[in-house]
Amino acid sequence: MSGVISHIANPTLDDAVALGVTSERGGARWIGFADAFWWRDVWMLLGAVAAATERIEIGPAMTNAYLRHPFHTASALATLHGLAPERVFCGLAAGGSEVTAAAHIDRRDAPERATALAATIRAVADGQPLDEASGRRLDVPLPVTPLLMAGRGDGMLRAAGRTADRVLLWAMPDGDLDRSVSVVLDGAKGRATAPELIWAPLVRHPEITPESLGHVAVYAALNTRSELRMRWGLDHDRVESIRRTLVAGGTAAAIDLVPGAALDDLTVDPDDSARVVRRARQLGVTEIAVPGFAVHTVERQLAWAAAVEQELS
Repeated sequence: MSGVISHIANPTLDDAVALGVTSERGGARWIGFADAFWWRDVWMLLGAVAAATERIEIGPAMTNAYLRHPFHTASALATLHGLAPERVFCGLAAGGSEVTAAAHIDRRDAPERATALAATIRAVADGQPLDEASGRRLDVPLPVTPLLMAGRGDGMLRAAGRTADRVLLWAMPDGDLDRSVSVVLDGAKGRATAPELIWAPLVRHPEITPESLGHVAVYAALNTRSELRMRWGLDHDRVESIRRTLVAGGTAAAIDLVPGAALDDLTVDPDDSARVVRRARQLGVTEIAVPGFAVHTVERQLAWAAAVEQELS
């Protein structure tokens, strides 16, 4: 069963509910919404989706360890469990470029921060206090919560392999997929059970607008390894120009600065599902996820993903 990553910019409560309900109807196992400080609050959106759905797992995809204290994240998860019992997960990541450029937070220790947040969530769910020294506990019960992690840098990928229950390979360049999975598996060495690998290829469905695909390409241009960026024609100055434009004007303003070679390496033709199945098997992927760009497109995307998963099983 597939997952959905909401990619509706600054979704309203109605947007979030409609995407959640439609994704549930389309057979999705889970749906995640972005924790972006410049958009509507993710936990309030998740509460609305929880009330409108019955089966689908819900959670932030992704939250980061910088902008909310870990205690607040544990409390929010516990509250969400009360609204949607046994169907809550938590996605963890490093935070976007806006966290550094607009909130002025250095994210170089993101792998350590994400790992520490994961440890806090699991410790509280295990009945341990929020703070060992004071003994203060969370007064809301926090059930065990599956942890999903994503990243493009080696540090986050390795931390995901070491820590997460599920690892999301989201819109990664084809030229970096094998290496990225090897870094995740290297991090997972010594674990009794390796994390589940979920791949979200960026598929060029006819109804997906170029602007939607470009939105993803902007973030990939900023966060992909420098060797690949140079292959796309992105030198340091152009990357910084994309970053400044993104922070000041949003993704729409930065799309034109991303070269076509980047989009070619990031996207997959929907008619090439046999190649997706082959690549998924090579990578050890067990689930396909889709970006929820719009309510009216997500069911077709989920149907495509279900067909791929059927070939995988």
